[in-house]
Amino acid sequence: MAEEEEKKPSKLDGLKQNKMILFIIIGVVALLLIILIVVGILIFSGGDEPAAEGGAAPQAQQSAANKGSVANPNSSLLSVGPMYPLDQFIVNLLASGGGKRYLKTSIALELSIPEMQAELDTKRDVLRDTVITILSSKTFEEVQTTKGKQKLKEELMGRINEFLVDGRVANMFFTEFVVQ
Repeated sequence: MAEEEEKKPSKLDGLKQNKMILFIIIGVVALLLIILIVVGILIFSGGDEPAAEGGAAPQAQQSAANKGSVANPNSSLLSVGPMYPLDQFIVNLLASGGGKRYLKTSIALELSIPEMQAELDTKRDVLRDTVITILSSKTFEEVQTTKGKQKLKEELMGRINEFLVDGRVANMFFTEFVVQ
């Protein structure tokens, strides 16, 4: 009879332990769900900072575009500024052991202000020379990846913005990009 009494409490202890483990598992799952929701909200919100009093954030973004900074890839492309298309470029890439390769590309520049078009028209030959010089200094390996293309955009925009007076190139778009 003593053995029966010992068995009954042990079954109850086992049930209590099972319930406790179940509550722990439910708690961990709930915590993970909360963490996933928070991370999802942060990712899909795009990291936008709330506007300061008086709307100072749009002014800061506009001044950053005027300084020629590279556009944020997460920024909205709904409000693209005036565009300035450049002619097609065909250049030989530097040889990197794989024979001769060439790059054929077309580029469109997003301008910070519309008045820049007149300045770019007068400096069109300087623009073409700068773009050709930079493109022909690259290897196939440098331009084949997305990261390489982004780096190339940054370099081109930086060099073009060096000789502009009226405004800045806010962004650059490859409208055609073929490497053979």
